[in-house]
Amino acid sequence: MKHLLVCFFALLLLGSCDHRTGSGNIITEKRNTGDFTGISVGGAFTVEIKTGPVTAVEVESDDNVIRFIETTVSGNTLKIRTKNGAGFNYAHFKVYITAPEIKSIHTSGAANVKVNGALKSEGKISFDVSGAGDITASVDAPEISAELSGAGTIDLSGRTRNYEAEVSGSGNLKSGNLQSENTDVQVSGAGTARVHASVKLKANASGAGNIYYKGGANVQQKTSGAGNVRNEN
Repeated sequence: MKHLLVCFFALLLLGSCDHRTGSGNIITEKRNTGDFTGISVGGAFTVEIKTGPVTAVEVESDDNVIRFIETTVSGNTLKIRTKNGAGFNYAHFKVYITAPEIKSIHTSGAANVKVNGALKSEGKISFDVSGAGDITASVDAPEISAELSGAGTIDLSGRTRNYEAEVSGSGNLKSGNLQSENTDVQVSGAGTARVHASVKLKANASGAGNIYYKGGANVQQKTSGAGNVRNEN
């Protein structure tokens, strides 16, 4: 299913009327974007994120394509997109991001986002994947939320006090290594979630959804259809 969605998004790009083939000559370009705390990625980008004292955005792409990559900040969110009407074949799209603090990451399409090191915050950090995108991150924050739809994947590790997660479609949530005290997780469709809770777990699985949990939490579970909640301790 995920492979089909990736192909679908690729065909959407290829079907654009303004079609370009990457030259194969890869260059980098530094972008002056201003500060931000959120990141939103649309399309087939590969993005690497790390925290650091100075905000920096660097784009890596073919020399005949790079000008069509947009990196703009709106409402404290860095938006990474290709310009409207621009389609590409065999093009290289990669973005390197450094920022003092990241509070949210959203992907759509077939974007692939990886966080190098741990994201730390005194507040909430949110992750949202739609389509066939992927996010991999280590986190340390009192509150974490993850929302996954389509055939995407979110892979989280680290620690938090309160964790809220929702999976729909055929999404795959890998957060068994996120050490959480209180976890509230809902899975519908054919999605799968792996979570941890040491104090309290609320788990709701419907459709053909599956929830697998670790930890010694008090468990409140609800299932419907072919949904399952399973202890992996």
